[in-house]
Amino acid sequence: MARFQHLPLFQKCYSFSKEVYQLKLKLPQNLKHDLGSDLFKSALKSTKLVILANGSENKERALKELFLEVQVIWVWLRLLVDLKAISTGQFKELSERLADIEKQVSTWMSWDKKQRKLVVQTEVVLAKNQKS
Repeated sequence: MARFQHLPLFQKCYSFSKEVYQLKLKLPQNLKHDLGSDLFKSALKSTKLVILANGSENKERALKELFLEVQVIWVWLRLLVDLKAISTGQFKELSERLADIEKQVSTWMSWDKKQRKLVVQTEVVLAKNQKS
């Protein structure tokens, strides 16, 4: 198991969380403590889920939850731009970072699925060999 701090996905989620926090501080007062806080909590949760997935033998659950949390962040960002709390430029910049995170999560999910399939195939072969 690699240390989570060295994972590129962890680094991107951590950096994204810091950016979201800075954004939250600049939001209008009426949005800072509800939508801004929800967005920041989702960003932190995504960072936490990277750590949990990395440390877990069964990564599937944490990765699925991480993927869904990224989708929630998309909604929060879109809502902020629709409410004109952030500019379309800020939205574009954050969206590019989030798209990169989403791509890495999807790649990790695919890798994990292949690994689980290999384990099942190996178990089948071992079971056949034991019967012989």
